[in-house]
Amino acid sequence: MEILQNLWNTILDITKQFVIPDWGALIALLPAFMGVVVILFLLWAVAKYRGINPRRRRPGRVAPATPPGIHMPGPTYAPFFGAGGTFLLFLGLVFPGPLLALGVIGMVLALLFWGREGLREYDHVAGDHPALPAVVHPGPPPGVHVPGPTFRPILAALGLFLLFAGLVFPGWLLGVGLIAIIAALLGWLNDARKEYVRTVQADRTGHLDNGPAPAWPKALVSIFALLVVAAIFINNGWFPPRSAIGGAAGGSPAPSGGSPAGSGGPGGGLHITAQNVAFDVKTLTAPADKPFTIVFDNKDAGTPHDVDILGASGAKVFDGKDFPGVAQKTYDVPALKAGTYKFECSIHPALMNGQLTVGG
Repeated sequence: MEILQNLWNTILDITKQFVIPDWGALIALLPAFMGVVVILFLLWAVAKYRGINPRRRRPGRVAPATPPGIHMPGPTYAPFFGAGGTFLLFLGLVFPGPLLALGVIGMVLALLFWGREGLREYDHVAGDHPALPAVVHPGPPPGVHVPGPTFRPILAALGLFLLFAGLVFPGWLLGVGLIAIIAALLGWLNDARKEYVRTVQADRTGHLDNGPAPAWPKALVSIFALLVVAAIFINNGWFPPRSAIGGAAGGSPAPSGGSPAGSGGPGGGLHITAQNVAFDVKTLTAPADKPFTIVFDNKDAGTPHDVDILGASGAKVFDGKDFPGVAQKTYDVPALKAGTYKFECSIHPALMNGQLTVGG
């Protein structure tokens, strides 16, 4: 009887899963269910594709035959090495440190390997094969429409370079890079639209028009070159002139009156505490034309903070190295000219900032 009772309880437990299911567990299984459906659909599509038409060749692999007078390069692993080097490089950008150096080394080695294979292929073609005929075919074969030449890939590559340069050196350069890549992609899309229109017209009329040769993009390149130069000048505080925003070369003129909180005596040190992603002081004073120290106490456990000092133009005049809490570090700040400066945490500038007054 006990065996029958256990068997009946097992049947009831199994039935309960269908009568009173765990809806949360079933919803969590939806992605796996959809994955199974997609895999089954792909298998069905492959099976249908294989049975659409009868085979037109014998079973087994057919060795490719190169047309007479055409040299085809052999197989190569260079694209895989290049992709692996690129992956390591971008992984190093996400996780800086030794991994970034490893990514640069991997990318350089991949490109060198690719270049070596290209040179070897060139030497093989130049040494073992006759020169190409001097007469070049005036156009594509009848019935074939070939897209015309374009500068868009080069412009897109330059825009991508500016975009990544803006990620490394943030500020106005990032905006220029974003505008450049958008302009290049929009131009490429417009070229594809024109190519599509010509192709449709060729299908309708039978006349193949490859379009005019593109002009050198001198105006576009010149505009972006000027924007890059302007972004560099603004990022480094060279433009607009510092006097135009109310400051001398070292900072704004020091206001008269009493000393703000957090003052340090001549040659003395300042003290700043970071806690709950905030500085404990908003104003500091320091002597002019004399070096001083900042004792920075980071009380946020595991959260990195630092103290940077910025001039009136926004350019850094002192860059303190960040470190995670709980810890304390003493910064040695070089002599600053009299004026008003801004101090901030470069990691949380909107939440952690204040004013440093350097007295006369």
